[in-house]
Amino acid sequence: MAKAKGKKGSPGGAQSHIRARLDYLHNAAIYLQSTAVASRQSSSQLAQNTTSPDGEPVSASARIVPHFLSHDTTSGQKSTGTDSSANMDRLPHLSRVLISQMRGVSLKTQLRLPVETKRSYCKRCDTLLSPGVSCIQEIRNESRDRKKPWADVRVILCTTCETEKRFPQTERRTKKLSERRKQSEQEKEQAPAP
Repeated sequence: MAKAKGKKGSPGGAQSHIRARLDYLHNAAIYLQSTAVASRQSSSQLAQNTTSPDGEPVSASARIVPHFLSHDTTSGQKSTGTDSSANMDRLPHLSRVLISQMRGVSLKTQLRLPVETKRSYCKRCDTLLSPGVSCIQEIRNESRDRKKPWADVRVILCTTCETEKRFPQTERRTKKLSERRKQSEQEKEQAPAP
């Protein structure tokens, strides 16, 4: 016997555990990337605000202290300082790994990802697309003198791999048959009787 398929839109479907896993992977990737961005901003503010004992500002390159591996760090003991910055550099990579796993799970289980989720990452390099951080967004209209408003296209450029994603920005010009029937029925009801 075949498995019973879950109904569309039901909160507890047959594969709700897989959907929960996909959602968890996506949220974890968002969290890791936002943490990495926040740590970069705080470290850049610290670098700008540092001053020498004389009261003169010190550049970030002048403050860098070389970190040499000692016997303590190679034997498995934790060291502080540069390890935390190295961990922060790995967070965007971990975010891409989680997005890759999310895509793999959805392909293997043959579950479609929601449109918002599909549009939130680059399909080429699995980078989470955050405007101003990892992508550049703009609205383009290739029509002559931008006269055709239905020709607006949102272009998202991934800054990691330089891939462009294009999405039309206007609603569909033709409505579905059921929507057209409802609209015609409403028009008949609103029309005055002769």
